[in-house]
Amino acid sequence: MKTVLMTLSTIIILSLLGGLTVMYAGLFNVATAWEDPALVRWVLNTTREKAVARRAASIEVPSLGDEKQVEEGFRSYREMCAICHTPPGADASPTAQGLNPEPPDLSKHVEHMSEAELFWVIKNGVRMTGMPAWGPTHDDTELWNVVAFVKALPTMGGAGYRALDQQAEKGHSHSGGGHGDETQMGAEREAGHDNEPHEEAEHQDDGHAH
Repeated sequence: MKTVLMTLSTIIILSLLGGLTVMYAGLFNVATAWEDPALVRWVLNTTREKAVARRAASIEVPSLGDEKQVEEGFRSYREMCAICHTPPGADASPTAQGLNPEPPDLSKHVEHMSEAELFWVIKNGVRMTGMPAWGPTHDDTELWNVVAFVKALPTMGGAGYRALDQQAEKGHSHSGGGHGDETQMGAEREAGHDNEPHEEAEHQDDGHAH
């Protein structure tokens, strides 16, 4: 028994020394362009998956899938997520191409995650992956809307995504305070400003005539 304990202690000490050597000697390549060995990828992926599943187990999932939820979730997805998680039918952005680990294609991989797991990741983010935590800036209702949209992605396809995109752009151009309204208001202000000198000139002419 004493020999077993000594052996285990020696292994632990050597492992710690080896880890410290790698850390302080700068042997581990932290560049995103570096492709991790298969064992490292497995360790990191397994750690992430188990950690998310454990913490999401107690999350109560609300009713999802309502059309309005999906539309609202799309707007948030387009603003917050699309730059990294490439939408269906689109090309990966330079940001997405430069990340390591590579951001998953949600239209293909989302089926492997539950709604609760998606919510937890969106709310809390994942360290050292480029995935931010949206919980500090968005309430739970907004985040559940994103979950509803993401869960709809596998059956949406590129055409469905573009249709939502066009619908959102159309609604934005006609909404209060939209770019179209600002342009119109700017034109009206310019027109009113152009008329002011003419009116002043008319008053001056009238004064000169009297």
